[in-house]
Order: sequence, then structure tokens, then C-alpha cells
Amino acid sequence: MSEDTRKFIYLTTDLQNGYKSHNQLCKLAYTLKNSTDTKITIDLSNVNFIASNLFSVLGCIFSEFKQGKSESDALRIRGMKQPILDTVQKNGFCEHIGLKKIPDIHNTVIPYKEFWAIEIEDYERYLTLNLFTRKDLPKMSKTVSDIIRDSLLELFKNVNDHTSSDFIYTCGQYFPKSNLLYFTIVDIGETIPYNVHRFHTEHNLSSPDNTLKWAIMEGNTTSFTKGPRGIGLSIIQDFISLNKGALYIISEQETYELFSGKERYKKLDYPFPGTIVTVGFNLNDTTSYHFISEKNSTIQF
Repeated sequence: MSEDTRKFIYLTTDLQNGYKSHNQLCKLAYTLKNSTDTKITIDLSNVNFIASNLFSVLGCIFSEFKQGKSESDALRIRGMKQPILDTVQKNGFCEHIGLKKIPDIHNTVIPYKEFWAIEIEDYERYLTLNLFTRKDLPKMSKTVSDIIRDSLLELFKNVNDHTSSDFIYTCGQYFPKSNLLYFTIVDIGETIPYNVHRFHTEHNLSSPDNTLKWAIMEGNTTSFTKGPRGIGLSIIQDFISLNKGALYIISEQETYELFSGKERYKKLDYPFPGTIVTVGFNLNDTTSYHFISEKNSTIQF
């Protein structure tokens, strides 16, 4: 098929961790989801940088577009500059564009990975190998490490429990200049706002004005199963606040940001048809974290 019969989508800004880039990614997802074109080319000629962890978002968006398309070339990527090519060859995203993987000798990436939503054991091994065995993580006791790991596992389990998503996408990167290690987990399916509003409607409750704020609060859950749930995002938020790292949550048109101790809730211009959670660990943190007590579902460090 000739190039002039394909639709071209041009990305014109770098993609970093923050509201502006998240809005661009949501716009891309919205455009592809609502496109009637069967063959699209994504042009990256004007993009100089893409944070490696955001390839989990791009992989999710691209895979969603390609599902149900019979053509092998339904989606093409062109104009990828050498620094970005180096990144995708290190994190494994390169396999989607026909390139070979190269060693990550500086240990700066957490590999790009696509999981079936039921593969929680594989995801746990992936977290252990690529995140919790790192020697440069902030010092923490085994109990604290297990709590944070369990919270990241709950994010994965929530996809299987609360959405119809088949796949979950992950990727990460360490940025030496800022000393932040970013890890992102993404799915496309029922959003947090959708699930929160449905839960409140089914229980004859008034829906909260801000569903992300409600979802982050410890103990809140839309699950109908018994047991201690609803602590995943709350624990991560507590730790990142102490660690002075970063936390970004995007679902539908709602977004939450916690960066260097400051937080804000904001609306996106375009809805994301799923949920993105990015956790940024501050590796410059010299604090040693220990589990103090657990009382009334409250966990302190």
C-alpha cells in the first residue's frame, strides 16, 4: 500500500513525565480510538526524547489500535531519532519495530513488557528481578519492601478484578540527572471514574466530586470481595510523599500528580480509555525506612 493512502499522525513534542506529555498521550489514544482509518503511520521526526517508561503507554495505545486489524502493517512508526532508537533497543520495545535488542550496560531501564491480566505471578517475578533487587533503591526493611511490592501487585490485580482488560503493559527508566527511577503500569479498560461512579450508584451513594481522590484514600475500594483491599495507591502515595519522589495517575479525564511533596488534581483535555499509574522512586533519598506499626489499617514508615 502506498504511503499516500495512509493516514499520518505527527507527534511534535517530546514525551516526558508530566501533565503536558500525559495530555499528548491521551490525545493520541483518543485519535487512534476514534479513527476510521485502517492504516496509520505515526511520525516522530520532530520528537527528540521519549521517557522510556512511557513506552508502556505507547505500547498499550498501539496494541489497542492494532487489535482486530487484519493488515500486518496497520500501524507504522517512522522518523524515530537515534537516541530514541537506543532507548527502545535497550528496553525491548524494539521488537515491535523489527529491531534487535542491545544490552543495557548502565542498568537504566526496566524492560518493556506486555502481560496477560491473569499473569500476576509472572508480574511479581518481573517486579522482583527488575525493581526490588536493585542496590540503589532507598534503604528499607524487608517488611517495608514487601508492603510496597504488595501495593504494586494490587495495582495489577485491580485490572483483573475491576476491568475487562486482557493485557497490562509495563516499563521503566532510571534518570541519573534527577535520580528518579520511574515505573509505569497501564491498561485499557473500565476506568477508575467509571468504576467509582458505578459502585456509588449500585450502593445508592452520592458519587464523589473527584474519583481519583476517593480511590487513593486508604480503605476505599469498588471491590465486592471481602478482605483488606484499597491500600495499594494509599501506601504508594504515603511512601512517595516521604521519599520526595513522583506519582502520576491518569484515568479517563482525571489526573493526579505528586511531585517533590506537592500534589494536584487536574482535568485532561482528552480522556484516556483506561488507567496509567507511574511511580517515581527518588534514589537520592538517604532515609532508611522501617515498618513501625499497623493499627486500624494504618501503616506508618
